[in-house]
This record gives sequence, C-alpha cells and structure tokens, in this order.
Amino acid sequence: MSFPKVGKLYLSEVSNYFDPHGIYYLGPEGSFSHQAVSALSGLKVPVKTISEVFDKISNSTMGLVPVENSLEGPVNETLDNLFTRDGIYVNASLEIEVNLVLAANQDLSVIKRIYSHPHAIAEAGKRLKELGDFEIVQVESTSKAAKLASVEVNAAALCSEFAARLYGLNILERNLTDRGNVTRFFVVSNRLTTSGERTVLFFTVPDVPGSLYNVLREFYKRRVNVKMIYSRPLRRLIWNYYFYLEFEGSIDEFTPLIDDLKKVTQEVKVKGSYTTILSPS
Repeated sequence: MSFPKVGKLYLSEVSNYFDPHGIYYLGPEGSFSHQAVSALSGLKVPVKTISEVFDKISNSTMGLVPVENSLEGPVNETLDNLFTRDGIYVNASLEIEVNLVLAANQDLSVIKRIYSHPHAIAEAGKRLKELGDFEIVQVESTSKAAKLASVEVNAAALCSEFAARLYGLNILERNLTDRGNVTRFFVVSNRLTTSGERTVLFFTVPDVPGSLYNVLREFYKRRVNVKMIYSRPLRRLIWNYYFYLEFEGSIDEFTPLIDDLKKVTQEVKVKGSYTTILSPS
C-alpha cells in the first residue's frame, strides 16, 4: 500500500489507495461510521462491534473504526484493540463532522414523537424543547431512529443528514447543537505504512518516578511535537497502564527516535504512520 509522504489525501484520490475486497465498519447502515466509510472505495461490510471489525481484518480486507470524538475523547475499544492485536496497523485518518438534524416524512406541526440516541438527545435537548413538546424516545443509534421515523406516523428522528437521506426523510430542522462535534476514524489493516503526517505508537514504562518523563524527553530533545497522549489500564496487571501516543512526523523520518524510545520503555508498539483524508473544499 502506498501513501503520500506528506500532505493531505483528498477523497477524489482515495480509490488509488484502498482495497476493493472488503472494508468492515461499525454498523448499522446509516451510522456515522457508515457515513465515513462511504468516502472509501470497495465493498463495505457492517458489523456489530468495533472488536469484530478487528476480527475481520485479513490480507484482503481493511477496517474503519472510530478513534476519537472532539467532545467525548478517545474511543477506548479501538485503543484496546490496537494495543493488544499485533500485526494490525493504522494507515489513514478520516474526520466526519457530526451534524444533527431533525428529519421526518411529515411536517413539524404533526410530529408527536422523536427518536434518537441518548448522546444526540443530550446534545440537542435544549433546541428540541424550543421547537415543541415532544415525546423523546431513546434508541440504540441515530440510524435506528431514522429507520423508525421512516415507517411511523407522527414520528421524527434526531439523526445525521446522511441517515435522513438514506431512509428518504425530509429535513425539518438543521443546526440543532451549538458546539462543534467531530469524530475521527482510522483506516486499519495488516499492512504497515511508514510515511505520513503522524505516527501512532503504544508503550509501557516501569512504575517508578520519572518513567514517563524519560519518554517525553526523547521527543523534546528532537523538537518533535506530541499531538496526543492517553493512558488506559493494562488488564493483565492491576493499577498499571499503557500509553497511546501520536506525534507529528513519520516512521521513515524518526527511526532513531523510535530506537531510543525502546531504551527507556518496557515495550514499544509502533502502529504506523498515517495520512489524513479530507473532503474536497
């Protein structure tokens, strides 16, 4: 697999880089993961969990998994799978803006019930109260909400515009939240990419004073920008943690840095360098 060494990768170029034999993603159809994976070429296959996406990765398939939300933070199931599954790597990143809309097959004046996921309801709750006195019904996903609204009388869905279009709903209201909300996804496969804008790695350190400092010092000495660091429990050892880290630059550029990190850690897992996929402006 070949990726540009620097710069962004635009959706019009994606077909040059992705495997047509299968891209697994967290379903159901109409989900934000479905919206993201629609930007990629190839057969799209929905599965029920993030872990199942990782289970499906082989020599002829890829996966797309959510890794971080700008409001809620990292997706723990994705990080845990990347850490524990050797031989699966990050190849690209894709960002989707989470724009919630109110959608239905009828006019707003006759809507009595609104379906949505609890997180979406919390995001748009204030605006929904301003629009009217509705029965709010929680369901497992915004895509399920859109599906229900497409077949029920006097019902609407709080969902993505992508899901509304998929189920043939009309947009009744837009701009239902007052905060920017973006979810970042990773394209993952069993092929290591060594060039890109950022590099992903995991590491563990001894449980002694200064261990984390010794790691971060290696980046400081080289003036390498650490973009994200996050800790998660080591399930095999109570009250010990692994660290997830992203830094600016590629494996090709910073092989000596990675070699020095191995000297000040217990374990380093390099999970690849990636390029960000952008929609055309």
